[in-house]
Amino acid sequence: MTRMKSLLVLGFIAAYLSALTFGTVAHALKVGLCGNTLSYYVVWDMFCGWSAWDARTHLIAEGASGQYYEVREPWGEFHPFGHLARIHYDNTNDLLPRHIQNVLRHTAHEPIDRVFTIEEVWPKQYNLPPGLYDEHFGRPNDKLSYYHLRAVFRDDGTLMSIYPDWHAKQKLQAVYDNPRLRRQSANATSLFSTLYNPSEARAGSNLNTSMGAGLSTN
Repeated sequence: MTRMKSLLVLGFIAAYLSALTFGTVAHALKVGLCGNTLSYYVVWDMFCGWSAWDARTHLIAEGASGQYYEVREPWGEFHPFGHLARIHYDNTNDLLPRHIQNVLRHTAHEPIDRVFTIEEVWPKQYNLPPGLYDEHFGRPNDKLSYYHLRAVFRDDGTLMSIYPDWHAKQKLQAVYDNPRLRRQSANATSLFSTLYNPSEARAGSNLNTSMGAGLSTN
């Protein structure tokens, strides 16, 4: 191998290891994780998996009279990819406060007391066409959705209360319903993840409660 080739190989190895080191340190310190598209390829939890459940977000407003309304853009939904509206891509609900405030500000309605964020989930197998579903499972496509309260906002988008997502609730419920797991969790060593920010949680500004109790092991 010539000297030039050796230098190129060493340079590539150094650049590769530097990128991995940068990604690990940035993920540990929560610096620049969403700075640009390329940052996704060097973070620690790259390609952490896909859920077997499909989900939709529904916004229901409660008026001063006790009447309930669906909160939807009067100018029509924006579909960045395919048939799904943009609101359904925000699985952590980080943009919901601005979305709620924007929609209510541009619509005529009675005074709104609260806005409920409802999470709808169902197994992705129900997304199959009816004919294909019947051929594979041997039964009609009797889709069943689960609805779960995720958060409550004021009409200006201010967060009032927040709850774990459906997946986290199932994990917590599984532990609560199992005496052995309850004993093990009580005696287990505490775990702290850098994906959890205590100051944001105390201020109520962090809507991503994927583990339910504030700690995330993802």
